[in-house]
Amino acid sequence: SIPEQLFANCPKVTSFSGTFESCGNLTGSIPEQLFANCPNVTSFSGTFYGCSKLTGNIPENLFTNCPNVTSFSGTFSLCSGLTGSIPENLFANCPNVTSFGLSTGGRYYGVFYKCTSLTGNAPELWNRENVTRHDYCFTGCIQLDNYADIPDDWK
Repeated sequence: SIPEQLFANCPKVTSFSGTFESCGNLTGSIPEQLFANCPNVTSFSGTFYGCSKLTGNIPENLFTNCPNVTSFSGTFSLCSGLTGSIPENLFANCPNVTSFGLSTGGRYYGVFYKCTSLTGNAPELWNRENVTRHDYCFTGCIQLDNYADIPDDWK
C-alpha cells in the first residue's frame, strides 16, 4: 500500500509522471494527502497507470494543493479496481490543465481509460476551455451515470 506521507517532504518535485506506472501488485487505496505538499507539480501523466489492484474511491482532495498541473494524461488509466464516484472537484484547483488524455505508440493515456468500476457522474471536463488533449479520457467507464452525455471524442 502507499504511505500517506510518502511525498510529504517533496515540495520541489515538478513531475510524478509514471511514478507507480505498471505496479500491478500495488494494493490498497490512494491516500488523500499523498500530494498535499507538492505545489510545483506540472505533470501527473501515467502516475497510477496500470495499477489495477488499487481499490476504493479517488480522494477528492488528492490534487487540491497542485495548482500548476498541466497534464493528467493516463493518471488513472487501467485502474479497474477503483470504485465510487469521480469527485466533482478533483481537478478544481488545477486551472492550467491542457491534457486529460492522449494516445501514443499503441498505448492509451486517457485519465480514466478503462476505469470500469467508477460510478456516479463524470466531471464535465469537456467544458474546460484550455484543454487541448482528451483522447480516450472516459473510454470504458460505462458505469458512469452520465456516460451517454460524454462527448464521443472524450470516450
